[in-house]
Order: sequence, then structure tokens, then C-alpha cells
Amino acid sequence: MLPRNCRIALLALAGLFVSAPFVLSKDWVSLFDGESLEGWTPNENPDSWVVEEGCIVTKGDRSHLFYSGKVSDHSFKNFIFEAEVKTTPGANSGIYIHTEFQDEGWPSKGYECQVNNSNPVPQGKYVEHKMTGSIYAIRNNWQAPVRDDVWFKYRIRVAGKTIQTFINGRLICEYTERDNPWRPENMKERVLDSGTFAIQAHDPGSVVRYRNIRVKILPDVLPSSGSAESDEELDRLITSLSAKNQPLIDIGIKSPSLSFAVAQAKASRRLGFTIMEPGLEGAPANLLVVNDREKAPEVATLKAAKAAGMKIVFSSGGVAHLEEKRVKARLQAIADAELGWADFWVPGK
Repeated sequence: MLPRNCRIALLALAGLFVSAPFVLSKDWVSLFDGESLEGWTPNENPDSWVVEEGCIVTKGDRSHLFYSGKVSDHSFKNFIFEAEVKTTPGANSGIYIHTEFQDEGWPSKGYECQVNNSNPVPQGKYVEHKMTGSIYAIRNNWQAPVRDDVWFKYRIRVAGKTIQTFINGRLICEYTERDNPWRPENMKERVLDSGTFAIQAHDPGSVVRYRNIRVKILPDVLPSSGSAESDEELDRLITSLSAKNQPLIDIGIKSPSLSFAVAQAKASRRLGFTIMEPGLEGAPANLLVVNDREKAPEVATLKAAKAAGMKIVFSSGGVAHLEEKRVKARLQAIADAELGWADFWVPGK
């Protein structure tokens, strides 16, 4: 038998390992016990959170539920986060990463990954174009990838300076942060650093369920999964218009092959555009299709269309590649013409 003082030392050492925060794992680690909010801290309006049938449920006034548990001492840098989510019609929510607790308001630190699959609002009111899978107001996805009232798997991966969102295994948005990226005044802290997770209760009408919330912690030092936009001004334009809810859509690109379509989809995600097959089904009669295949859009034409109450949509004219030069000229014209989100035609909305 070991001497008494050795046994005491070993027990103390074992206690340190048991109580130490979780640092790194090759396996998934649960963040929610399915029965209580242990390890989670709400800020304002704590009654907006309940646990029902193994789910965290949002139902109430604005509130954010921050992970405050022992895993990694609730501070994460590189990771894969995963949750199963189910929305109800019209519900709005979000998952924050690299954030920190604040007493009230929308979290200012870190990024929000959007949860919103439908937006049934009266005509003339605000229509959200930042749908599920969007890296909110930075790189948006205008079209919901799943329906309401159906469980779906939401995965968020952060490696180096790259954020990726996946819905049911499909890559939706990818963004690689530049050094000192441009941000609007109210989004200065929307940058990668490290921090905890938070879930959003948006409003009393937004009922969203979360279950099987877990994380796989990756090494702190990892290369970025993607490449940052090299053109600083283009990056600023994309972010600026994304923050203003602009639906960046192109309806004129044809993909000659599946492999090309995959490559094009990757490029379009980086440039913040949603690529659609050519077609104007369901378009309004007062629609201006701006074909900028040969030259940049004319600002005067865009302003005149806006003044006349026309809807606008852009088309690359059937080319098989969305070039950065064309995208930059298009976005600059949108900004110079002071077009708002309501000036655009968005299929299905």
C-alpha cells in the first residue's frame, strides 16, 4: 500500500483532472442534458426559455441563452457545433458563436448564424432575406434550405478565420475573415476571436426547438478552410449590402456540368451571391432585368426604375462564370443608386 501522504497527493491530483475544464476532444461533447438549463444562463426575460420533451424551447420576448457550463470553461475558438432544430411558421431565432454574456439586447460580440425558414409578413412590411444558414448580415442566404415544422441538423464549423454553416450536411454559407475586416458602426465586434455560444429567443411569436446540442473541440491553431476576399473594397461592398438585407441574386448563369456547378457554387458563396437557373416564373409585370454581361449597370437606369416603383433583378446573361470584376461593378452600382432591399424581385417572396 502507498504511504498515506502519497495517497492524499494522488487523490488531490485526480480531483484536479475531474474539475478541470474540458479542453480538447476528438469526440462530440454534449452541451445540453435534455432535462434542464443547467450550464446555460439567460439574460433579459428568462421566462422566454423552457425545457420540454428533451428540447430547449424559445417562446417569449427577446432573450439570449448563453452557454456557461464547464465544457472548455465555456470558451471556444475552433470547433464544430451541432444542434437539431425545428422552427414553427414565421419563427426567427439564431445561434451565436464567439460571443459573451451581456445583460440585455442583441449580442454585440461574435457572429450570429441565422435560424429563419419563413417570413409571412403583410405586404409592404419588412421581409427578411437572411434565412437559415446565413452568417447574419455578413454573408446571407436568401432562400430557406428547409421547411418549418421539420427537424433539421444545423452544423457550424470554425477553423482559423473561416466560418461554414451546414444544413442537413449541405454547405450553405462560407466566409473567411480578412485581417481588420470592414464592419458597420453597429457591428464592430462581429469578428472571430473566441467565446461561448448563445441561442436567441427573438419575439413571442417565434417558437423554436433545439435538442441534441453538442460540440467537437478542434485545436486552437488551425489553417483557415477557405480564402479571404483579396479585394478589400469588394469585401466591404458585399458586407455592407448584406447588412442592409440586400438579396444578392443572379438569374442568368448556366452550369455546363455537375463539377463546374460545384466549383461555381463555391465561388458564389464567397462572393455572397445566390446562383439561379435562368427563368422569370412568377415575376411581376413591372420588372427590370439588368443584364450586365457586357458592361456595368447604369446608375441612372437603376434610379429611374426605383423612382417608377419597378422591381429589379440582375442577370449575367447566360455566362458560365460570375467574375469578381463584374460583381464589384454591380454592387457599386447598387450602392450608388441607393437601392434598398424592397427594390428587388426575390422569387417566391
